[in-house]
Amino acid sequence: MATNHTTSIEIKDGINSQEYFAFEQPNKLIVFVHGFGGGAISTWNNFSSMLLMDNDFAKSDIIFYGYDTLKGQAGDHSAEFYHFLEKALAPVANDLLPPGQQLNERNYDSILIIAHSLGSVIVRQALLLANTDKKKWVAKTSMALFAPAHIGANVISLAMEALPGLWNLVGVFARYKYPILNDLNPKESEILKIIKEKSAKLQESDAGEFTKAKLVVYAKGDKVVKNVQYLEDKPAEVMQNKTHTTVCKPTEEYKNPVIFIKQLI
Repeated sequence: MATNHTTSIEIKDGINSQEYFAFEQPNKLIVFVHGFGGGAISTWNNFSSMLLMDNDFAKSDIIFYGYDTLKGQAGDHSAEFYHFLEKALAPVANDLLPPGQQLNERNYDSILIIAHSLGSVIVRQALLLANTDKKKWVAKTSMALFAPAHIGANVISLAMEALPGLWNLVGVFARYKYPILNDLNPKESEILKIIKEKSAKLQESDAGEFTKAKLVVYAKGDKVVKNVQYLEDKPAEVMQNKTHTTVCKPTEEYKNPVIFIKQLI
């Protein structure tokens, strides 16, 4: 089966970000955002190949966004991601879609952002920033979250699972070396508190549909994050025999992640 998209086009924004543009005029933009220690493509395993060969995604532009989780705070990455989304909505005008591809400017009907772990915090805050800026596209944006860390995480387990080579970085030293881990400490994090408070107020005023995740997926017995209902998110799907880092990686035997996403488009 022939692919429905261009070959991978590298995006200068973020770290190793890649985009695949649909040959047909697309009606949807799908953006993947990885978590702590992850990579733009590696976090998602076979997602790229499975979506690109699937006719159900023929009218979707697909971005795998990367950022350096070992540098900066969650707020830094959220702001950068927000500004990137602004550019991504008009890829021709903003030089993300090379003219040599001879494809028209995009006009998306909807935007789906798929995030893993720390990525859920980055995405939630970025959408709140867009809402503060009164961006109309926020109303047509939805989230799908895998092992979200939006209520915090066991930061040492997270560091060890995401970056096994850091086995000797424990406790306070790990959090000092990588400040973003402090943003996931449920007892200390300001950004987690602010995101939840703002989201709750928007939902109470019927102005926060974009703050409600349409899909939440956890690995049963996840040792990094807790499966706790977050405001008015959809009830979680729980995957057997998966871990915090594998729950978002589809394979030929484990196709649930792709099936779930397909149900949202």
